[in-house]
Amino acid sequence: MNEIFFKLPKAFLEKLQILYPNHYQQVLNTFLIKKQTTFRVNYLKIDLPGLKKKMLAEGLRFHELAFPKGAFIVKGPLKALQRTSVYQNGSVYVQNVSSMLPVTMLSPQNGEKILDLCASPGAKTTQIAHLAPQAEIVAFEKEHVRHCKLEANLKIQGVSNVKTFAQDGFWARKKFPEYFDKILVDAPCSAEGLFDLNNPRSYKYWNERKVRELSHKQKSLLHSAFFALKEGGELVYSTCTFSPEENEGVIEWFVEKFKGQLEIVPIEFPLNNVFCGITKWRGKHFANNLKLTRRVIPNEFMEAFFVAKLKKTSA
Repeated sequence: MNEIFFKLPKAFLEKLQILYPNHYQQVLNTFLIKKQTTFRVNYLKIDLPGLKKKMLAEGLRFHELAFPKGAFIVKGPLKALQRTSVYQNGSVYVQNVSSMLPVTMLSPQNGEKILDLCASPGAKTTQIAHLAPQAEIVAFEKEHVRHCKLEANLKIQGVSNVKTFAQDGFWARKKFPEYFDKILVDAPCSAEGLFDLNNPRSYKYWNERKVRELSHKQKSLLHSAFFALKEGGELVYSTCTFSPEENEGVIEWFVEKFKGQLEIVPIEFPLNNVFCGITKWRGKHFANNLKLTRRVIPNEFMEAFFVAKLKKTSA
């Protein structure tokens, strides 16, 4: 193994090797390469045929992905996209494909009441609004600077059906008891999927204690989300990290905490770098239905991600 990989925390490397024994080197290699730029259409400003026509007319080289619908890879540097009118007028949104998957699974529809519990910088909030422009959308972001960034992105993207709150997502249960049809909890996490060996700041902060601290925060957010969700409503939980303590472990805690009131919903992504959630980790056995969750292995244009979908079967 290349010595450069030993710059990453030893405990993290050990964890990764246990998680992905057959893909270990493949995953490590993604920490060395710069991901290809991906983006999606903003249906509020343009339709797919119109977008492709304009991009071709402006000389942008791109590849349209079969899934998710409306997603593209830029063939060339990001600057090539930034020079186009569709970028400058907000007709597209630059976002990693993995980050598009949680909202795709949430499947927002017009007329629904939808909560984005951890909203900034707004990638997923705007994606919800682009897919369901007549939904009632609420977004929480407690940090002032991040809340301002969220508001700015909503404006650039032409989104008008989102009400934002500069508060911790914990308050959603107080302000909106059993109110929402669908909730997205794209939780703050250790962001292991974003490690970049060319940028030590991306991984120097990491340690096992930080992972444990974040798992507690994730559980607190899900606890709030449960009480803000209607009976029969659906919730999607996602992270951009590998750690089972923040993924399967959090979902098992959530289902056990509200035993008989939640069920894990099967989800499928037609992608060859997606695997079932794990059911065993460091001597602990998770419930068999954790296999219904999904893990995304990073590649040349996708980051690592974890996605789970749940339904509230009773209040």
